[in-house]
Amino acid sequence: MFERFPDLLFSNLRRQMLLGRVPAQTVLAVLEPLLSNFHELMPQLQPEVQTDFENILRIYPDVAESRGISVKPPVPDSLNLFAEYWSQRRRSTPAPFEFDMAAEPQQKLESPGMPFVSEGQGFFGTDKGNSVYLEFFYSDEDDCAFFECRPLSFAVEIHICGIHMLTLTPSEPKQKIQADRLFDILKKCSRKISVKVIEAEVKPNESGDSS
Repeated sequence: MFERFPDLLFSNLRRQMLLGRVPAQTVLAVLEPLLSNFHELMPQLQPEVQTDFENILRIYPDVAESRGISVKPPVPDSLNLFAEYWSQRRRSTPAPFEFDMAAEPQQKLESPGMPFVSEGQGFFGTDKGNSVYLEFFYSDEDDCAFFECRPLSFAVEIHICGIHMLTLTPSEPKQKIQADRLFDILKKCSRKISVKVIEAEVKPNESGDSS
């Protein structure tokens, strides 16, 4: 029992934080070692622990902001929101799918004159067991979506619903894709969008697909 006590204590504390029942100052004190080296330590955690910590920081955004960390919605949820928005921009053709809208306070679809911005983030395990941090961003201004992995020490292919979308490399960790092309890829998804990261071999002079 004595040996199991730390695990039991932190397991209960993690549950309470996920329910929002722990004071923010306590959350900050408990997560301080992680927050101080967020992008370095998070990839070393198990996927389910990564998800829990991200959700805790979404519940306590002031804790994340106090250490300069911006916690965005999960990438699949942001892609859902982007797909719904872009289907409305194509009103001349009926949307071939319906996505469940993510419960995020980012919907700005009711006011066409207002710029729409969608962001997402998440830690993804590669096919070789490594973990990478992926960010997604879309803005109306240039009709392009951006994907970025950081820090990135090897090349990765980003696949959405089994379709290769683009390749990110240490020299080009951030790339863009035309919004129309991204939407066409999302149309081929079922109701649930899946994102996979596959490690890739890239020649020294080879750049990723940024079309």
